[in-house]
Amino acid sequence: MQHFLLSPQSRTLKLKTIYRLSEWEVFRLMKGTRWGNPDNLNDVCCPHCNIRHHAYFLSSRKRWKCKHCSRHFYITTNTIFVFHKLELVDLLAAITLFVNEVKGISAITMSRHLGVSYKTAYVLCQKLREALFKTRNLSPLQGEIHQDGMWINFRQRKANFHNNRAKQREKKTGYPKFRPTKRCIISLVQRASNDELQSSNRTIVAMDYTENADTIFAMNKRFVKQGSDIFCDENPAYKQLDFHYNVWSVNHQEAYNYQGINNNLAESFNARFRDLHRGVHHKCDNKYALHYANQAAFMSDNRQKSNGELFNDILKRCLWVLPLREWVGYWQGNHRTQELIGITAFSPEEISQTYFKNLNEMMKYEQELLAA
Repeated sequence: MQHFLLSPQSRTLKLKTIYRLSEWEVFRLMKGTRWGNPDNLNDVCCPHCNIRHHAYFLSSRKRWKCKHCSRHFYITTNTIFVFHKLELVDLLAAITLFVNEVKGISAITMSRHLGVSYKTAYVLCQKLREALFKTRNLSPLQGEIHQDGMWINFRQRKANFHNNRAKQREKKTGYPKFRPTKRCIISLVQRASNDELQSSNRTIVAMDYTENADTIFAMNKRFVKQGSDIFCDENPAYKQLDFHYNVWSVNHQEAYNYQGINNNLAESFNARFRDLHRGVHHKCDNKYALHYANQAAFMSDNRQKSNGELFNDILKRCLWVLPLREWVGYWQGNHRTQELIGITAFSPEEISQTYFKNLNEMMKYEQELLAA
């Protein structure tokens, strides 16, 4: 059976197609993605007062003026692309490169493709990951759920005393085996009920210091419906789930699949994330490690979609997520202050309510157009 990425159905968008678009075509594409009705540039929703109407449009500056609050706004106002210096076509090209690399793309590679500095490419890639993170689908999982944890940033590199024999003789056994930056990525992977290949269709990830019982119980209580089948390994952290769920565990020291019991979907996600983390990016700070894990989950869950579908999905998320303070002035010192540990990764400030509000309004607007 042919791999999906080898089929022509997976290639519905080309990078040269993006760069062949004129300035107005790019502008209409982004306007239609954000507010719909790309043929009527006056039909917009003011990002300041949230009133949809026919605003004044100044074509020479590609800027609108709201008739209600009298404020001016652009196509990127109140989006993650606010205050952008790149041309709009370069932003679309960055999204295309982002979705074409199934195992992720590094900032240095992005900078070479776009012809921009490393700093610009790094912030742009992080903005795309943040948009995916803010718009995660956190509706409850059900059915067959595979769960597992994997370690990141844990290896302690040994000191190199090859050229200094004196220090090599003085070397004790006092080198720690693991770094203090060691973290555990916990994944909850739901099996697709209607997929003949029995692959996953949705993954929720979290990060903690260890694969502890409190975080696992809190995640299952919030994101997994009672009565679901949970497949895991024999880690003691999963034993307290027996009361609410049907827990099936497999001993990996004996077999990875024993009488149909396995957690292969979670193990497959771990392998994809290792390819992204070690093979492409090589390292990432713990403050942003969960964003990389969520990117791997998004690409894994949507691996049967074409690059054109992924492009439209990510572009819509980017235009419907509010500006991110830590990425507006990252190189001026506006960094994230703390790690997203445990259940704090799902706090309200880490979820974009604007995205879901705009999604509902867009669906309502499309239904009104169909009814008319």
